[in-house]
Amino acid sequence: MSKSIQGAQSFARNMNVLQQIADAGTPPSRAELMQYCGLTRPTLYRIVASLEAEGLIATTKDNRYTLGGRLVMLARQALAQNDIREIAGSPLMHLRDTTGETVHLAIRSGDDLIYIDKFESREVVRMASTIGTRVTFSSSGVGKAFLSALPVSEAESLIAKMSIHKITPFTTIDHSAMKDIVSQTRVAGFVCDNQENEIGIVCFGAAICEGTDRPVASVSVSVPLFRLHEDISRYSVPLLEAVAVISAKLGFVR
Repeated sequence: MSKSIQGAQSFARNMNVLQQIADAGTPPSRAELMQYCGLTRPTLYRIVASLEAEGLIATTKDNRYTLGGRLVMLARQALAQNDIREIAGSPLMHLRDTTGETVHLAIRSGDDLIYIDKFESREVVRMASTIGTRVTFSSSGVGKAFLSALPVSEAESLIAKMSIHKITPFTTIDHSAMKDIVSQTRVAGFVCDNQENEIGIVCFGAAICEGTDRPVASVSVSVPLFRLHEDISRYSVPLLEAVAVISAKLGFVR
């Protein structure tokens, strides 16, 4: 095996450890990282020591791992150079104006999603959400849409590990039913979330993908139930058009 290939393998292992720490709901321990990454103890120790020395991860008082300050700084610089909010801003504003309803932009944050932008409906009655609100994969339109854009095996693995709770009487809590919904969303390109996250609110969600065909964010159109039109294409068609425009800007080719 050439040195270049060996170096690439080492880099991939480092990135895998970083990704597992980033995706963990709570800071993982060494034992948990060994399980997640499938590495031997000596290999994991070498990797975490090198990552910590570079400031890419940090150790908590109870010997768990979080992303480090240097990585946070790099992430902020990357966002400043290629901010999904800036890229998506104009198409999502047009989506709000076309549907007349509130539009959310969400990204993954560990085992949840978080709203990073919101385009408020001009109607008097509208959704009472804020930027920074966390929503679950299982109960939200943005969450199920995001799952549908992941590789099937990855999505089903995430669903299998989910601890699903009833947020409203309409929340889907059966793992098998959740897989079916995500599968249907994969075919349709969008999902209709009928009051699963908030009573009286119906959300239509679709994913934004980038050049490697992976989801980077998802979008929802949130409609008060009393204002919902019978013809849902009023929401789904402009939603799919918006995410297609944004995804194309990110290099996604359908």
